[in-house]
Amino acid sequence: MSVESCSFDELPRRLFLDSSTLQRLESYGEFIFDGGSIDDDDRICSVPGGIDDIEALRCIMFVGQRACLELVVSNSSLQEVEDSGRISYLMWAHEVLGYWQDVLRNYADNDVAPFGRRGVELAQKLESPKFGYFSLKDRLLIRDAVLLECHAFVTMDNKLGKNADHIGKEVGLKVMSPRSYWKLLEPWAAVYM
Repeated sequence: MSVESCSFDELPRRLFLDSSTLQRLESYGEFIFDGGSIDDDDRICSVPGGIDDIEALRCIMFVGQRACLELVVSNSSLQEVEDSGRISYLMWAHEVLGYWQDVLRNYADNDVAPFGRRGVELAQKLESPKFGYFSLKDRLLIRDAVLLECHAFVTMDNKLGKNADHIGKEVGLKVMSPRSYWKLLEPWAAVYM
């Protein structure tokens, strides 16, 4: 979904991180979290928009430390990570899962329900033929994001990005690249600095 701006109240705060985004966070963590550098001959430099997405992730994570963004992963996400066979990637995904579980515990500690019935109702739409063109893995990830009542699905997958309008219209989930999410967050970043 190509959203250029939004009000502060409309800013997506619960972000589902698909495996492509998780992988970039893990692979470029030194740059994103610690201010390291990326070599000019790194593979990401040859990916169209790749460096821009990594820089957007750095900005999002920096602001997100104070903005209380909820970073979400699911069992389907973890299965994709596990299927990669990369131990460091799997350990990173479990670290993000631990963060998400802490967010859920915080809701419980404050007697606040993190979910309503809306996610369950919307997720049923994903069983319709309108979503038959998605792979099973993509449908599972979208379903998880909807069930977990995420406001945005952050991905670097071009196919999902091309279908953002359809997904948004049908189930209300904003499918965004890191760059497009940063465009929404950036005008509000000073609030958290």
